[in-house]
Amino acid sequence: MSQVRRMAYLLILIFAAALVTNKVWSIPPPPKFQGVTSADVPHTIGSYRSGADQEMPADVKIALGSADVISRAYDGGNVPIDFVLIGGTDRSALHDPRSCLVGAGWRLEDDHTELLPGANIDTRSCHAVGNPGAPSYEMLYLYVVDGKIIDSPTQIRFAMLKSALLGRKNTPVYFLRFMCPLDKNEAAAAANHAVLQAFAKDMWTSLKQKVSTT
Repeated sequence: MSQVRRMAYLLILIFAAALVTNKVWSIPPPPKFQGVTSADVPHTIGSYRSGADQEMPADVKIALGSADVISRAYDGGNVPIDFVLIGGTDRSALHDPRSCLVGAGWRLEDDHTELLPGANIDTRSCHAVGNPGAPSYEMLYLYVVDGKIIDSPTQIRFAMLKSALLGRKNTPVYFLRFMCPLDKNEAAAAANHAVLQAFAKDMWTSLKQKVSTT
């Protein structure tokens, strides 16, 4: 193939790519992010009750400067449960709990995806194990990006990069995290895991319409 013909084909490919890019960039953006307010999050889930929202540490506020953060402690069941909801539209609203936990000295064990019973959605599950004498925790979490459920931080970064490339600046992103103490007894830990799953299912049922459409 001659050099001239190769250049002609290259120009055709560039022109075709430009046409496709033009059509992609003409996709209208989603509605402006409205967010989930504290009033949208129930204070009662089954036998569990929560008080006022917890104040976030200063470093968390700085790291998640553009995000809406709701943090609650729920009591009244077999095991206390902490719930965090983070909402936003850009990378500063993203939160990888694994990085925070590892940075604070915990080891992550049994990290896997599991189906949330009764909700038919995938969640991420792991154990945050502390040093001897330090507490350990069991955690479930998931992301909702533009109405779609994602259980992997890698997937959410890809989704946000794709959204940015397509010019969708207001794509809503939510992070939901459920956490309870990890019991050293396997039977008790399994029972607490079921309680955490049930709590997460009920909370998701209460919030899914809001986080899937805003």
